[in-house]
Amino acid sequence: MYKTLHTKYNRKIAYKYHNGKSSIGFVFFSGFKSDMKGSKAKYIFNWCKKNNIECTVFDYSGHGKSSEDFVNCNLSTWIEDSIEIINKITSNPQIIIGSSMGAWIAIKVTLKIPKKIKGLVTIAAAPDFTKDLWDKEFNNKQKNELNKKGYISITSNYDSNGYIITKNLIDNGNKNLVLKSKNIKLNCPIRLIHGEKDIEVSWKKSLEIFNKIKSKDAELIIIKNGDHRISNKKNLKTIIKISNSLISHIN
Repeated sequence: MYKTLHTKYNRKIAYKYHNGKSSIGFVFFSGFKSDMKGSKAKYIFNWCKKNNIECTVFDYSGHGKSSEDFVNCNLSTWIEDSIEIINKITSNPQIIIGSSMGAWIAIKVTLKIPKKIKGLVTIAAAPDFTKDLWDKEFNNKQKNELNKKGYISITSNYDSNGYIITKNLIDNGNKNLVLKSKNIKLNCPIRLIHGEKDIEVSWKKSLEIFNKIKSKDAELIIIKNGDHRISNKKNLKTIIKISNSLISHIN
């Protein structure tokens, strides 16, 4: 069963929390259109429960069981949700595990509340994907439709109904870019995991982050034959192993 956090932004965020007995907690940030029912979120949460480690999983606004319509939400909305969850639900310093878009949000959150975040694990990181969509993916017809209607529908390998992309999402995402900076001022330990055969987001995106971050305790891990999801049983065990190993670097 999930609980509901009523945020200061008058949104209702669905979440699951395990208190545990650890001095460091894990919080999982899902990807675009994903939620706490996803395979990575469930695996991480169940592993933490089994090992009595503090853990939080949640649904962004417009996702899963949380309030709001997806079309009215954007990166800033989801960054706010994430900070509220960390500030109001968690008890300890946290290690964020962020998947795809969740890695982008995790980077932004860590930059905003660095004292609360002791480590960062990114999985198939997709920062600045709104800019990539506009610059590299959308044709002129799609751009005109976005400007005129405010949204378009695009095909997706993960949803047979496709995804709705709004102009609001594109514009707001472009206000939250992280790779345009020469340096990303992340000082905490960070592990960047990416699949070698990710056709959605190239592993070179994680390499770009790796080259820009200030942290001296950083590792880029490429999963042989890994895809964008990195969610088979072996991959999930690898994510846990890497995430758990961070604790020894922090304590």
